[in-house]
Amino acid sequence: MSQLETLSAKYGQPKSIVCPLPTLHFPPVRERNEGEVCMAILRPNGRFLLQTKQSYPGSVMRLPSGGIQRGENVDDALLREIWEETNLTVKIDRFVARIEYESGGMRARFCTYMFMVRELDGELRSNDPDEKISDWKEALPQELPSYASALRRMQPSWKSWGIFRAAALDTLFEHCGDLKA
Repeated sequence: MSQLETLSAKYGQPKSIVCPLPTLHFPPVRERNEGEVCMAILRPNGRFLLQTKQSYPGSVMRLPSGGIQRGENVDDALLREIWEETNLTVKIDRFVARIEYESGGMRARFCTYMFMVRELDGELRSNDPDEKISDWKEALPQELPSYASALRRMQPSWKSWGIFRAAALDTLFEHCGDLKA
């Protein structure tokens, strides 16, 4: 059984999304073959955690994410990254989507495995100073499109990265709408 099949059996069949980008030549897409996990962390108050880093222009907010190490299982990477970035104990609720990226007819080897998780316990703080997270915000599901829009409007040198990060917010917003239907 493939890792994708195993994850689908444990956490539900994900949506398969292909996100068109102006270019694939920006980190992390061009640098990582193993891909990343994206964490839609639902707090007890019904809001999702978003983060920013000092290096992001305009302090744009995005969903937390982290790289999958060579040979690491995706769900192990998810729990490791959540601990490193947030210090929170969570329950994995759903495998929401597998997002692939393409530009000019070329598909990146890199992909995003997006999960919805529920916070169970812990004090929000980064356990990895190399993450350089400078701020956290909490967003209601209906606020996610405005954060995605800000990412898509980033300056030209950050345009592909902004569209890349907006895709996860768009996907989460759609998922939350599907839950209500």
